[in-house]
Amino acid sequence: MRRFRVVAMAIAVAGSCLVLPAASATAATTTYQAENATITSGVVEANHAGFTGTGFVNYDNVTGSAVQWSITVAAGSTSLVFRYANGTTANRPMTIAIDGTTAATPSFAGTGAWTNWTTASVTATLTAGTHTVRATATTANGGPNVDELTVTDAGDPGPPGTGAPTAAELLAKVTSCSQISNGLYKTDSETARTIPVCGKNGAVFYKADMDIDCDGQRTSQCNENTDCCFQPDTAFHQSDGKPLNAATLPYVVVPSSSSTWDYTKFGIQGGGVVAVIYNNQVLYAVVGDTGPSSIIGEASYATAKALGINPDPSNGGTDSGVTYIYFKNSKISPIEDHTKATTTGEQLARTFINNN
Repeated sequence: MRRFRVVAMAIAVAGSCLVLPAASATAATTTYQAENATITSGVVEANHAGFTGTGFVNYDNVTGSAVQWSITVAAGSTSLVFRYANGTTANRPMTIAIDGTTAATPSFAGTGAWTNWTTASVTATLTAGTHTVRATATTANGGPNVDELTVTDAGDPGPPGTGAPTAAELLAKVTSCSQISNGLYKTDSETARTIPVCGKNGAVFYKADMDIDCDGQRTSQCNENTDCCFQPDTAFHQSDGKPLNAATLPYVVVPSSSSTWDYTKFGIQGGGVVAVIYNNQVLYAVVGDTGPSSIIGEASYATAKALGINPDPSNGGTDSGVTYIYFKNSKISPIEDHTKATTTGEQLARTFINNN
């Protein structure tokens, strides 16, 4: 359900120093370049800026075109993050198979331009040792341009309470609310005030709905024609000074500071890390925009899409079931680096669980 939104205004927030918690001593993150992998029906190119390494793989426009990596991990939960660009308006879904068995089929949605790089993540539980990861196009359009695969394993399980946290672990820590807001928020302009902002050690959280924010850069998904309330700006900007891209960057909208609650007084700032939990999934996003001072529960098109929520700004979102956990004094720089938000978010989330 759509709601009224005020025009986003840039807000200057006093910076806070982020001290990252120590990761598990035996956990490992390794980046595997696509151009060094085994390529089926594709070619290595370097004609679109923003890639890492020496190039990227341009999939042929055929079903079955693929890139396959050989990875080595420790036993346990493993995060597979694919960095890609899709300059078309159509999804380019691929089957992600591990050792020949399908693990997921991400949509690899359009990113607005071939120079706009973003990520898609898959999580799997693997045994220790070497595995193959194959990303295979499932339509005649082929796959997107793929730059790299970043693999983070859980390492040696070690003592209880290490490794990437699950949705259940996080939700178990936010079952009760110690209210820090001076009042309650609405989920939509026509609803009653029912949502408190709650405090925990190292974080604040609330449980609400999710409305779709499409403000910022104009894309095929987010513009005046797709969103009645579109604004060509966001409160916080990319490292190049441009507004954020709601279609590609997972971000959340924090209520503008008011007498109900002033987020800036609780260690929350633009680029801060937020765990967004829905339907037993955890997505790490950043604080990217500000919204009405009386309404809570909004996130970008990309956030909704990644969580399987209808991202259409005109009729999308969900009426309930979303938990937002903001980690105090955190900040991702550059704000548009979603891979960094994910790896940092997993560390902050584990520390939050261990300390509460």
